[in-house]
Amino acid sequence: MLELDHLIAFLPGPPDAPEGLLLDEGARHVGQGTRNRRILFSRHYVELLWIDDPEVERASRLGFAARCARTAYPFGIVLRGTLPEGRFRRYTVPDGPTLAVHEGDPEMPFLAVAELSDAQLTGLVHRPVPPHPGGANGIVATRMTGAVAPGPRLPGVSLTPDGPASLRLLLDSGPPLVLT
Repeated sequence: MLELDHLIAFLPGPPDAPEGLLLDEGARHVGQGTRNRRILFSRHYVELLWIDDPEVERASRLGFAARCARTAYPFGIVLRGTLPEGRFRRYTVPDGPTLAVHEGDPEMPFLAVAELSDAQLTGLVHRPVPPHPGGANGIVATRMTGAVAPGPRLPGVSLTPDGPASLRLLLDSGPPLVLT
């Protein structure tokens, strides 16, 4: 099994909260040179990420600077479950888990997998999160445009190669969230 864990929007700097949605305080990613704020839902979240230490980011070899500068595809997908076929390398988040990171090209979304067995995935307890001011409790569907598909099937995400880069989220309440 494989399911969506979270989506990433790579940004040139700190974000404002999208209308009708709350941002958490976020965290600094030690050893990655990045910082984030998140739009939390019970089963998924949207991570808004930017560079806050360029030297540390370069040393991480994750390539986030190009994505934040919009010279590479500026969105990403993190899945959880059984690793699909494809070219993946192991990356251990400093003080965190080890992820399988897809070795795609800059025109593909960043793709990583937090490996969990089917039993672990089935037993996963999701966090309670109060609804957002606009009433949204979760993501119903996700579409990325302007991206080359990374190869593996991406549960919960559809990709369209045509058009400018964007991430469109259909939420269970309120208007869609569109990030460009």
